[in-house]
Amino acid sequence: MSELTGRVLDAQSPGWEAARHNFKAALDYGKLVPRCVVFCQDAQDACNAVRFARENKLPLRARSGRHSYEGYSLVNDGVIVDVSDLDMIRVDAKAGTARLGAGVYCIDLHEQLYDVGLTIPAASGASVGFAGLALGGGFGVTSRKYGLTCDNVIGVELVNAQGELVYASATENPDLYWAHRGGGGGNFGIVTAFDVTVKPIGLVAICNITWQWSSFLAVVDAFQKWGPTAPDNLSVFLRLAVGDTHEDGVITLFGQLTPDSPAELATFSALLAPMLSAAPPTGVQVQMLPYSAAAAFFAGVNPQKPEWLISPHNDTQLFKSTSAVAYKPFPPEALQLLKARIETAPLQTFWDTNEPSMIQLLAGGGAPSRVPIDGTAVMHRDAVFVVQYDAYWTDPADEDAAVSWIEGVRTAMLPYANHAYVNYVDHFIEDYLDAYYGPNLPKLVEVKAKYDPDNFFNFPQSIPTKLPR
Repeated sequence: MSELTGRVLDAQSPGWEAARHNFKAALDYGKLVPRCVVFCQDAQDACNAVRFARENKLPLRARSGRHSYEGYSLVNDGVIVDVSDLDMIRVDAKAGTARLGAGVYCIDLHEQLYDVGLTIPAASGASVGFAGLALGGGFGVTSRKYGLTCDNVIGVELVNAQGELVYASATENPDLYWAHRGGGGGNFGIVTAFDVTVKPIGLVAICNITWQWSSFLAVVDAFQKWGPTAPDNLSVFLRLAVGDTHEDGVITLFGQLTPDSPAELATFSALLAPMLSAAPPTGVQVQMLPYSAAAAFFAGVNPQKPEWLISPHNDTQLFKSTSAVAYKPFPPEALQLLKARIETAPLQTFWDTNEPSMIQLLAGGGAPSRVPIDGTAVMHRDAVFVVQYDAYWTDPADEDAAVSWIEGVRTAMLPYANHAYVNYVDHFIEDYLDAYYGPNLPKLVEVKAKYDPDNFFNFPQSIPTKLPR
């Protein structure tokens, strides 16, 4: 019989409550109580955990950054294999590559790569794990220039369903490699390391431009026509945030210019002209700074208050996030509908939250759009923008109102923005396999059946071994 190795915690262990929970709390997460959590210290610990779970007929989940929006990296009376201690970053600057442990946090990655003048497209969230991000696709503020996170993955080390350590790349298990670039985490194995390409980076320019709510139609329309066609070195997203009243929501454009040369930084204001002329802004901030500082800005990290470094999983802000993809600009009636739906937010639900509820539009185009739809498992290559719907609340009694509102917005907008981004899993999406994977689903199912025929790696909304009828 196999034995568990690594840092193994159970209900009698100090730190158990912190170990068994995920980053942010949804109200039913606490009902899922695992038998143990294995914090892997090396890849062999993950191999042993898989064998132990199989031999003892226990369910198992893989976990890294704890950011599964539906808590799918948690399990009741089973084994959680947590790779967050595998946080090695080894850079070969001459080759333009790096090996990353599956437990690396994106903010740490940005800082360490910048120390040697390099970067990789990745999220800026203070405790977003690289593994989950890359496995589901991955967006970052350099994505329009350098591609999705998964486009920069050149190899994956993982533990398969038999508890064996295997490698997947373009030349070794290429179908498994394809599936790990956008097929979502936890479907095919437990990833322990990534080999990636890294790109040069230096000074960047960032912007933060705000408009009053009455400019909604003009600003959103200008954004959707401008953002996806902007030069590749400019990544932008538009935040439509709920205000204290239905009349004082806040519109904010965030963006980053990643130049090929310092001289290009002077062109930033000219690139922003279509947005600045769409409607009079109420505030304009443009600054040039090192990329690591820009990453911290987008992460909301205050370098004078680094408490999140001590305990990156202590945020108890309740939330519901979901997504959709727009393949065409919103027509006038869709813009009116979106504005009206945001204005129906139950305002009392959002008092005293850490951040306002919002809709965010992430501009598409650029490098990701030049990868064929079947080039990786990510199908949303021709998106005009990805839509993220976010509701936040504090009082548990407000959950129903908040969730009903944000799901109502998503549902109402389905004629104009459908499908969904697998890294924003949402149990309300009925045909979720098609929503996440579209035409790439048959190949993903084929890979699943080949490498995990017993469906050992499973969770709600996981990829099955057979196509649904």
